[in-house]
Amino acid sequence: MYSTLLHKPRNSGRFSSLMDLYEQNYMLMRLLAPELRQMEGGAYVSQASGTLALELRELEHSRYTSTFRLSYRFSPNGARGRSEREPDLAIRLYHDARSCEVMSGLMPEGRVRVRRTRDLEEGRRLNRFLNRWLGYCLRQGHQFGSRQDTPAVQPDYCVQY
Repeated sequence: MYSTLLHKPRNSGRFSSLMDLYEQNYMLMRLLAPELRQMEGGAYVSQASGTLALELRELEHSRYTSTFRLSYRFSPNGARGRSEREPDLAIRLYHDARSCEVMSGLMPEGRVRVRRTRDLEEGRRLNRFLNRWLGYCLRQGHQFGSRQDTPAVQPDYCVQY
């Protein structure tokens, strides 16, 4: 007789560890952008001393979620282009569930990855990257707090922290 108590699936902890990662990403993102729910659509730039400009853009809110893109801005004029922003992640923050996940994005190696909803390993890989990157950005002093009234293409209006 087969007993499920004796024979647990090998990957039984994968889903719970991914959910833990989503919770950690939520907490880190809330530290990076504490007023995210109140931020209006547009582009926001964080420029910590001696670092690359970090850009949060394409911000959209619904009742329970906020969706946005997060990337470094390599070019000083903010020109759009594949080489101008890397990594470039599409992120969704779930306010009610207090979780945050990567939906898709351009990774540092230059490949676009779209998260397949049922692929736990791909989800873990993308969200682990986000987790490390958010921690790094916070250690560098990045934070989003005030909306830029000018278009993000003008670096003279970056928020200094």
